[in-house]
Amino acid sequence: MKLALAAGLSLCLAPMALAEENGNHWEYEGAHGPAHWAEISHDYQSCAGTEQSPIDLNGYAVQAAINPPAVYWRNAAVTDVQNNGHTFQVALDNAGKIVIDGVDYNFLQFHFHSGSEHTLNGQRYPLEVHLVHQSADGRLAVIGVLFQRGASNPLLDQLIDVMPGNVGHARPTMSVNLNDFLPGEWESYRYQGSLTTPPCSEIVSWTVFEHPLTASADQFAVFETIFPHSYRPVQPTNRRFVLHTN
Repeated sequence: MKLALAAGLSLCLAPMALAEENGNHWEYEGAHGPAHWAEISHDYQSCAGTEQSPIDLNGYAVQAAINPPAVYWRNAAVTDVQNNGHTFQVALDNAGKIVIDGVDYNFLQFHFHSGSEHTLNGQRYPLEVHLVHQSADGRLAVIGVLFQRGASNPLLDQLIDVMPGNVGHARPTMSVNLNDFLPGEWESYRYQGSLTTPPCSEIVSWTVFEHPLTASADQFAVFETIFPHSYRPVQPTNRRFVLHTN
């Protein structure tokens, strides 16, 4: 298994990368950690907002007669994999869309957080993947899927093989079917929130599946080695509604 890696957010991590170039350096710990993101730059003031992500998903969620996103994903060629120093991000060519409340959101990219960002009844999982989509008017919809320890995940093996171990890009010849990230059961949580990294813009409709996928201890170790504890602590729910879908 190679230790070649990559990651990020086309729309959202592009400004993040620019901010890093301009000296607005942020980290997951210490003086540049999450507690100080809003102080690092004027552009990061949303990090102190009232609709921030991630959050803890728990029994206080409102049972709602709504469905998870309608998923129209297809097998697609990988166009770029990136290690941006914070995460491993993968871009695909024309991978499809999701539909939420009649609005189409086209796929942008997916990336990982070592240590899940969302927690479930206070439990943090070893890994979470975020599948990022954008509507025609610029709104974002992100699907989060958790991973728990268990059987090895074949798709993660393929991705680990092309991960850049250092900051940089690669263009491997391979394809990914996003449907392989879907759990067998589709109960999920939906809420309005933000990007989980600076600039923390509050423009995201979140759907997080309740049932995790599995991955092996060795697979988790690769992510933990290259991106140790790459998660933002859970944020206050405040006055938001968190819905639990069918």
